[in-house]
Amino acid sequence: MTVHLAAVVLVHDVTVVEFLIRTQDSHPWPAIPRDRISQVLTPRDWDCAQVVGWGEHRLRCGETEISLSGEDVGWHVAFDGPIALDAAERFVAAVTAQVQQEVRETVEWIQIS
Repeated sequence: MTVHLAAVVLVHDVTVVEFLIRTQDSHPWPAIPRDRISQVLTPRDWDCAQVVGWGEHRLRCGETEISLSGEDVGWHVAFDGPIALDAAERFVAAVTAQVQQEVRETVEWIQIS
């Protein structure tokens, strides 16, 4: 199944939505080896392309750019552009599952804006 963000109907006129992906117990950012960042932080089955820009990893999915940056408090995920909140949540949930599989710790996501 491939998810296309361009086909999503906007529920809210949101231009920036932000999340944190963090370990559930102690809340730091889950460490991902640098050579695995692209594979782990790009969700499978999503139609996204890696682009150059701010953050350790940046994607363009349809008209939306998504930056993922390792911060002390977790992986900061910022959506810049048109996206429905439920689509952003599905994206973050997919990445969180891949991060959890990679680091072998319980990982959670929270919305911060």
